[in-house]
Amino acid sequence: MKSLLIALAVMFALIGGASAQISEDKAKKSTETIEKMRQLDLLNQLLPLVMTKEQIRKLLPSIEKSRADVKTEEGTEADLIAKYAARVDQAVKDGIQKGDVPDKKFLVELNALIRTMSMRRDAIAHDNVDRVLEAMKATLNAGQLKAAANSLNPTVFLTGIKVEEMTEDQKIRLFIQEIMLDPLAYDILVKMQASPIG
Repeated sequence: MKSLLIALAVMFALIGGASAQISEDKAKKSTETIEKMRQLDLLNQLLPLVMTKEQIRKLLPSIEKSRADVKTEEGTEADLIAKYAARVDQAVKDGIQKGDVPDKKFLVELNALIRTMSMRRDAIAHDNVDRVLEAMKATLNAGQLKAAANSLNPTVFLTGIKVEEMTEDQKIRLFIQEIMLDPLAYDILVKMQASPIG
């Protein structure tokens, strides 16, 4: 499982970088196939939970709220970044055309902006995981929660972690962060909930 997750991350990066060098149709097809590979990986994690349609239906609102919060934050970040666009453009232009080294104070200001956005994202991610964890605990049975907790190898995602010291909740939180809140997981869950199977 570790190698598939890492391979998918590398492939997303390669396709993104290569898309400018290959035809638009090939790049689109490659991206679609890689997304389906990720969907297979997500299904490999979600299906062993053997969730009923009713359970999925009860989980979806917490995931929808989390997605909405992320989208709102992305909009806020876009607005913040837009305020710097002209100054960044000018600094790049001055660097290329005049040989001006970027102003250190401006770079410090940009670094502070990125740190602030990163902290806000981390806070939102934490709240989103809390929300979905609460919904999962209220909806899934003990066996399903145990399956979620034991689904992933934490060492793939967390450096220096001692897996034997992790609580079940910590492992479920990792599952939520990496699987339940993956942007592609929502569509899969919606389709599973509407599927004629089960």
